[in-house]
Amino acid sequence: PDLIYEMGVLLGEECLKEQVSVLLGPGTNIKRSPLCGRNFEYFSEDPYLAGEMCVPYIKGIQSHGVAACAKHFAVHSGPEPERHSFDAIASRKDMEETYLPAFEACVKEGQVEAVMGAYNAVNGVPSCCNEYLLKNILREKWGFKGHVVSDCGAIYDIKKHHNYTDSHKESAAISVKNG
Repeated sequence: PDLIYEMGVLLGEECLKEQVSVLLGPGTNIKRSPLCGRNFEYFSEDPYLAGEMCVPYIKGIQSHGVAACAKHFAVHSGPEPERHSFDAIASRKDMEETYLPAFEACVKEGQVEAVMGAYNAVNGVPSCCNEYLLKNILREKWGFKGHVVSDCGAIYDIKKHHNYTDSHKESAAISVKNG
């Protein structure tokens, strides 16, 4: 954790030099699928260890006033080619024990400034408009006060790839409404 903190401090310093105000990391997801082409971004397949590594990383980055952004909230572990339309099915137990603990540590212990929603859906609802994840868990249960950003194109995916809404305008509206 000390080395991860130092790495975060150095990244925060580099961001300041380059006038970058938000660093899109840490990758907080749990490594569950070898088919996820982004496993190199994540710290561990263990929920506790992932949180233990993400928290000092966030604190290091934010020690310079640069915002860290924990991503990809949540249950982002599907095959990379299907990431825009993938529906991750996870029981409440698996979510509470596997997928959410590292994000909770980022919010509560790391005081992360931003959280990025994932492209995928979780239990039939796209992550970037998922009321259960964004309102019930992130905002109400964990008390997150920062801002939520979508992964690039994830709001577009709500209609285009998940067929969850009837229009892109409706996708944007439901995303803002739900967190």
